[in-house]
Amino acid sequence: MLHKYGIDGIEEIITIKEYVNNEFVQEQIVASNVKRASIDKVVEIGTGKGINNYELKEGDTVYNTSNSLAVRQEADKNSEKLITLSKGTPVYVQTIYDNGWSYIKSYEQDGYVLSECLSNINPNDISIEEDKNGNEYTKEELLATLSFNMDLSKPSGLSLEQFRKILQYNSSDINNIFTSNADYFYYAEQEYGLNGVFLVAIAIHESGWGTSNISLNKNNLFGYMAYDGNAYASAKSFSTYSEGIDLLARVLVKYYLNSAGTEIYGGEIAEGKYYNGSTLTGVNTRYASDSEWANKVYNIMEDLYNSL
Repeated sequence: MLHKYGIDGIEEIITIKEYVNNEFVQEQIVASNVKRASIDKVVEIGTGKGINNYELKEGDTVYNTSNSLAVRQEADKNSEKLITLSKGTPVYVQTIYDNGWSYIKSYEQDGYVLSECLSNINPNDISIEEDKNGNEYTKEELLATLSFNMDLSKPSGLSLEQFRKILQYNSSDINNIFTSNADYFYYAEQEYGLNGVFLVAIAIHESGWGTSNISLNKNNLFGYMAYDGNAYASAKSFSTYSEGIDLLARVLVKYYLNSAGTEIYGGEIAEGKYYNGSTLTGVNTRYASDSEWANKVYNIMEDLYNSL
């Protein structure tokens, strides 16, 4: 059983479609605008307490569920940031506004925060149990599933601890970006059903283990929206690394890894605009201009699996 707490983002995308003799040839994304950022998700696996139906109320003491929550001087995302609260920080809700903001009091700072980041459940107290009655696949079992032509639309089967093992304290992760965000790749696999190790490998390849300027300055591990010739300027900025991980997982599942009409996460239906098969070669066809991209990503996947 999978319980999720969080908010998906909303993004507007402008595309140009090319037709020849009334036949569709290709589609290119030329601009995008995040209307609402996704909020970090807390995922509970196993026989948990059930879906949380709590509604925020004035006078309640609640907890910040976001990885980092900005407390602002005014109820506006462009207002001055007074302080950043860490996940699990308790706050007192003084006033709730209709525009999605609340005025809170905390031992660190009073101010305005996004209401959707507040919950009666402390995310630091939620234990994530392993599925399959507490069992997990062995390294040998997982390696047996690894191949260049494996189906990437299916979960890898790695447990949370195994995701942490392959990513935390890797000597290549000099900025500790993957160490700090290992859990979110596991969450993405659990929520969207794709191979999370594949998602990790793309991030490592595109960001150079989190050393690229795009990853450091824009929290963009995937080079998402970075077009050839103007990569840095065109690359999308994310407020957190987890926001980018969440978005790319959804993009891959909805457009690349499943054919049009396939039922995917949350009852959604895949559009399959760039679907050419759910293998590395299939994704490479429309995802990257580098013909060796699939081989490079697979080599990283091999290293990760072998580090279990």
